[in-house]
Amino acid sequence: MLNHLPFSLNESDLQHVNAFSTRLLGASKLKIALVVQGGGQRGIFTAGVFDAFLEAGFDPFELYVGTSAGALNLSSFISRQHQFGYNFIVNYTTDNEFFNLYKYLSKQKPMNLDWALESVAPGGSLQLDFATARLVLRHRTALACATRKDTLQDIYLPMYQSDWQDVLRASCAIPVIYNHPVNLRDLEWVDGGVSAAVPVREAWLRGADLVVVVRTEPVPGHDDDSGVLYDWREKIETVLPEYIERLSLNQSLDKVKAIHSELIQRFEQWKFIRNEKEPEPKVDELAKSIEQSKNSNWRLLSADNIERFLSITGKGKSAEILEMLNRYYRTYDEMNSFLLNPPDDFKVIQIAPERGLKSRALLSDKDDLEIDYREGKVVGRHFVEHFSEILNEMTALKKSRRMI
Repeated sequence: MLNHLPFSLNESDLQHVNAFSTRLLGASKLKIALVVQGGGQRGIFTAGVFDAFLEAGFDPFELYVGTSAGALNLSSFISRQHQFGYNFIVNYTTDNEFFNLYKYLSKQKPMNLDWALESVAPGGSLQLDFATARLVLRHRTALACATRKDTLQDIYLPMYQSDWQDVLRASCAIPVIYNHPVNLRDLEWVDGGVSAAVPVREAWLRGADLVVVVRTEPVPGHDDDSGVLYDWREKIETVLPEYIERLSLNQSLDKVKAIHSELIQRFEQWKFIRNEKEPEPKVDELAKSIEQSKNSNWRLLSADNIERFLSITGKGKSAEILEMLNRYYRTYDEMNSFLLNPPDDFKVIQIAPERGLKSRALLSDKDDLEIDYREGKVVGRHFVEHFSEILNEMTALKKSRRMI
């Protein structure tokens, strides 16, 4: 615990915060990094943290590294656009044009990531401030994590360059949900969360002495309610109960929750590919079953139907999806072990919600997004109160270059 600090609204953490702060006193000329987890719409918590940082003029970071939605949130922090992340998540990612599960299942209409990225492009309805971002990055480095589809290796691509849109698309290309190929630099890419949900090891490898991690889930081992059912995998698993409710299907949410553990076991079983494959179902079968479920006992979230769902949406490439799940499981566990037991010369502070957020990765209620945003902002303000003076004194980044 000497080199690691979880930071949330938990009052019991105060003693650890003070002890950690004391250990940092006197240190100077350190390379400080900001690492940001993804999580889809749960990035609203991160948006709140970043708005608190912007309001305080706080940015001692020399290196930024983000994965998926974390890279998108980083973009607006680097461009110094207050409430940009909030507006993007609340007003754009909740739009049916971005994602509609029923249309996805029935018509194979994927998440419209291209539409979202066009909206933040120059001339878009919510454009990023490229001039400010590039000014900020004159003395800093910003990287988005993406996963090479052929090797499932995490690769770190520079942000805010001429190919900025393709870089963000590569980092955010959620398997199954976004099924268009993402080609960049003669390679094909998928969501960075597959290989590095929290890309903290990369910050260490690039020479960071201290890293501030912004997470969109409680720190594992710090909150009993936390778990590994998260990030891009959860985008598939947890949106379905909410969508059942929205469609007013004759399906008990209690029954849906009751088979949650069954789903966990099933995901584990999918690590081993079956020798004999069942005939691949037709694309419209699942959508038809949704309509029939109003008057039947058909369980949308049964293990068998989830498997069929993956088969349909993965267009028969279920083995490929299983490889990605395996990679995610392995790297997620390795990452958490690294964060909880960092190297002796490396210090980690994890900013995280105290408990699981109310919002989902997708299809979140706007009221829940508002609550999670406010929590992120409060946590961010508390962090600034405790650490801004210390980190501003420690950073190797010159004072004139810290906030533009």
